[in-house]
Amino acid sequence: MFARALLIAATLPGALTAQAYDGIFYPEGAVGWDCIAIGMDGGAVAIGGGELMGVENACSLGVGQDVRGMSATRYDMTCFSEGELYDEPVVLMESDRGVYVIRDGFVAHWIRCD
Repeated sequence: MFARALLIAATLPGALTAQAYDGIFYPEGAVGWDCIAIGMDGGAVAIGGGELMGVENACSLGVGQDVRGMSATRYDMTCFSEGELYDEPVVLMESDRGVYVIRDGFVAHWIRCD
């Protein structure tokens, strides 16, 4: 049964593509970010294990959908921040140095930590 579920998940569009975005990052232009303390002010941001971890927020990524004509994936996220639970979409797109995180009309360029 487990093997069948894994096979089905592997054939869904974008189902496993979140792994392509996995890593630890810092926002482009940020000064003094440490690439160690994930989610803290002045610390790193990360994508991994089906989660997007920003500064003082964490979001669970749903099943990804490839964006036609682009090297990008759209996710519905459920986020928790400052005691509030909310849903929002996000588009992740690989860049030559990391990943673009596109949320509600805002594009953040997260640079991959070494």
